[in-house]
Amino acid sequence: MMRATWWAIAFAALVLALAISAHSWAQNDTEVRVVPLDSTDLARQNIGKLNYLGGVQIPRMGQNIGGLSGLRWDAESGQLIAITDDARWVRMTPTELNSQLIGLGELSTGSLLGIDGEPLSGKAAGDSESLSHYPDFGWLVGFERDHRIWVYEDLSGLPESSGIDLDELFRPIEPNSGLEAMAGNEFAEILCMERKAEQGRANCRYALNEASTRELSAEPPKAISDLGGVPTDADMLDDGTALILFRSWSRADGNGAAIVAYAADGTRTELATLRPPLTVDNFEGLAVREEGDRTFLYIVSDDNFSSSQRTLLMKFELKERQ
Repeated sequence: MMRATWWAIAFAALVLALAISAHSWAQNDTEVRVVPLDSTDLARQNIGKLNYLGGVQIPRMGQNIGGLSGLRWDAESGQLIAITDDARWVRMTPTELNSQLIGLGELSTGSLLGIDGEPLSGKAAGDSESLSHYPDFGWLVGFERDHRIWVYEDLSGLPESSGIDLDELFRPIEPNSGLEAMAGNEFAEILCMERKAEQGRANCRYALNEASTRELSAEPPKAISDLGGVPTDADMLDDGTALILFRSWSRADGNGAAIVAYAADGTRTELATLRPPLTVDNFEGLAVREEGDRTFLYIVSDDNFSSSQRTLLMKFELKERQ
């Protein structure tokens, strides 16, 4: 217990020191800034069923990094893979110490290509919002506006159509409220639209073992639901439990976020809710990293390429496996 307390105090001191020096970084867009979980309590390291393992604010990095949406952990490369809502992929290598996220190492980006081999451009064709990966199949990328899922063997290569008809699954689909969450593994799959569940109109579909597909009306915690919370990403635990990230925003209350787990048997568990004064922004990406008996979660925010929003990458650990 004393060792854990010492580490929390030491980490809080590091965050405070970096926060104090942040003013000198304001004009340098290649410096990564460490952020606390709670700006009013720098020693706080837990929320709900999650422990906080550090976070960073990512600047433009000289590569116009921003607009990050779907997020995945690539165990083979040890990198986080994201897509942006202007049709690019981003690879990030987290810098970690004793499992704490303290910075970023290598970072690269490139364009998503269309079926014609040309880089996608414009919102109508290039609004990529969701991402999933199957080791034996490739990368699935979901797009809004022109609602579709394309399959990339490699994100820098040419795509093929997945053959999935989103309009048939989720009709009607609003232009800017399309497929925001997509995840799957050998046991289960989930797709979620960026909308609230309504009577007779579910916002997600969940499939287990390819044997059954059911509609799932995914709901955030009440504090987020009351502010219009909708799904913005999802990822899957090895046992088929779907973790869904929700985002809310209101002019009066600002941003909010939450993570909710849906087990294969339908059991719903609220893992965490983030509201000010906690560090929060427009979170649209969630990635699961399972290693041995530990389960880590990363979330990333979409700054919409706006000076009033931030690109935040934060890391958590499940206190208990679901």
